[in-house]
Amino acid sequence: MVTRSPDGTDMPTPSALVLRHVENMYGAPGAPAGAIARLSRQDQWSDALPRVSDLTPEGRTLAADFRALSPDLRGSLLALALQEDVSAAPLDRAAAAASGFVDVERMGLVTWMSPLHRLAVVAGSEPDDHGVAGRACFSGPRRAHGGALHLFFAGEPVEIADLVAAADYFARADRPPWAVFCLVRAAQTASSPELAASLAAQAANAAVFDGDFGMADRVLETFMFSDTRVLIRESAPARGLRQALLEGDSVAARETVLARLRQDGLDDPAVGEALTVYALATIVDGDPQAWEGFLQACSTAAMPLHPAITAIAATIVAPDTAFEPHLTFPTTPDGRGWSQLAGCVAALLQSYRDMRRGTSAPCGELPTGAGNRLVRTVAATWESVIRAHNQHWDRLETVVRIGMETTVTVPIPLMRISAETLLALAEAFRGERDSAKERVDRIRADPVLRRAYRLRTVLDSVEVMIEGPRGNHEHALALLSTREPDVLDLTAGPYGPVELFDFVDYAILLQRDEDAAERVERTRELLRPHRLERAEFVLAACDAALAMRRDLRPAEDLLARAQTHPFVYESARLRLVYAERLRRLNRTAEARRHLFRVEHELRSVQAGAWLERVQRELRACQREIAVRVGDLTDQETRIAELAAEGLSNKQIAARLYLSPRTVGGHLYKIFPKLSVTTRAQLRDALSEGERAGRGPRSADDGAAPGAG
Repeated sequence: MVTRSPDGTDMPTPSALVLRHVENMYGAPGAPAGAIARLSRQDQWSDALPRVSDLTPEGRTLAADFRALSPDLRGSLLALALQEDVSAAPLDRAAAAASGFVDVERMGLVTWMSPLHRLAVVAGSEPDDHGVAGRACFSGPRRAHGGALHLFFAGEPVEIADLVAAADYFARADRPPWAVFCLVRAAQTASSPELAASLAAQAANAAVFDGDFGMADRVLETFMFSDTRVLIRESAPARGLRQALLEGDSVAARETVLARLRQDGLDDPAVGEALTVYALATIVDGDPQAWEGFLQACSTAAMPLHPAITAIAATIVAPDTAFEPHLTFPTTPDGRGWSQLAGCVAALLQSYRDMRRGTSAPCGELPTGAGNRLVRTVAATWESVIRAHNQHWDRLETVVRIGMETTVTVPIPLMRISAETLLALAEAFRGERDSAKERVDRIRADPVLRRAYRLRTVLDSVEVMIEGPRGNHEHALALLSTREPDVLDLTAGPYGPVELFDFVDYAILLQRDEDAAERVERTRELLRPHRLERAEFVLAACDAALAMRRDLRPAEDLLARAQTHPFVYESARLRLVYAERLRRLNRTAEARRHLFRVEHELRSVQAGAWLERVQRELRACQREIAVRVGDLTDQETRIAELAAEGLSNKQIAARLYLSPRTVGGHLYKIFPKLSVTTRAQLRDALSEGERAGRGPRSADDGAAPGAG
């Protein structure tokens, strides 16, 4: 795959690690195309440092100023520029401040004068400067540093152990490109095939946890002849992520990492990597039963678990409990990719929990803007699901765009079509049926969908949203009838428990009330262990809809209570069914008032799919009212208009020169004709008749003094 550079030439699409590297070196928007192209064409990053030719004229001037500094100061500034840690190497703060490249604040905090100053230091450095920087790191008081990388760039001998230590330093500092670089260099100089394979596997694992599957594949291919057994065994996290995300086989992914966890002598990172892959694979396929294996693996671990792994396990054990401190994990300065991904999964699970319980706004802490593109893609994908579930369409489209942009760099087909599917759901919900249908047809033709059971159910939801509101009730009900409900779909699915009301609504319209009642009871049993306010409201709405043929009071009571609930869309759906029932009972004026309320509520939540049905009902009400008002005689019309103005029978009789008894007799006939029972309803009916096209006449128009 290639992209077009600014000069019009083709260049390879940059990988996730290349983009992380240039963003760190040049700044997110400022990396020159030439630098990206250089790095994209190199398998092992032999040209990883910026060049002076990459700089602006101002940057080249700064690089020259840097060259004029003393060797020791250049080495210290270079160590700071490459590692961004003032404690990594000794630094003369006074001399550094006098150089004009950094600012030393009163409390000792050292910051760069600008990103360009830092870039000029790295680009303007020469091998001797790296030698000074590396030796300064090793002579300083801190044990964790990246000094071995400087010595490598200086062309000096470097111990493998020091390169591995530098890789760990850069990984924890969230600098995965340098971590992979150091591990690959260590593997190339390893003294045995077994050690080379182990280091190469670590490099591949570090690459995939940042979303760079291409780099991981190249590393594994390069060292495949070192010690294949070790390479396969220790690259289990990389292979597991590939199976779960690229191949869509979460079962195989879990088996791969479980085999890794059964091995002896694993250290903390190895256990954390494996459990992170297990947790992500389980979220991908949405199999609640698979969490039992995760909890079992956690319980048998021989060492303390990473806080993010502990948080995942605690949330799974208590998925519906109120917010408690033991369900959170501390924020630690751990930039390792697997640790970030584990934290993302923990945050996802907690967001699901909070969303189900309605205790907080969903997705407040998901890292959709993370530098780690795999974490960014995962967070955006599942935040999209939660946003769709809550009908937050504007934010959904923003997050979906993030997911789709990152899948260009992190090519995860499953997450790409997930984003497309949720866009189709949003379009269908808003009533944009043609574009939604076109998108659905394209997604269904994608081979990736074969392994994506959850996405297929979402596509069914989109089809239901397209077909049901426009009157294809049998089609929509068939899709809903052949899909078994489960608690995950009903609490955290993209369309949530409202699909149960869809089923009931369409079943009633097709006179299949028994099927609807049976589905409601089955769902009630599924949800009984969970205290879910939204689901309970939908269950009550279903009960009310089923009772409407014989009793409207359950619906009226629930709609009255709905004003204190946040379920605007759900209550609007019930109110629509209630208004339709009112019209069929000839209470047309009341039905029309409720339909106007429904229209307002549906527009407020962008539920355009249902507006066509509302408009059909409004037109039917309009026609019925117009016909009924038109059926009144001239005498009845005059009496009805005066009664609607609030006049008593006696006052009407005096106005029209009739007896009060005659007026009462006319009203006795008028009320049933207009399907009203009170004078207030009479006023509404006449107003609706006027809006329907039959303007009422003045009571005095053409009134003969003795008429009656």
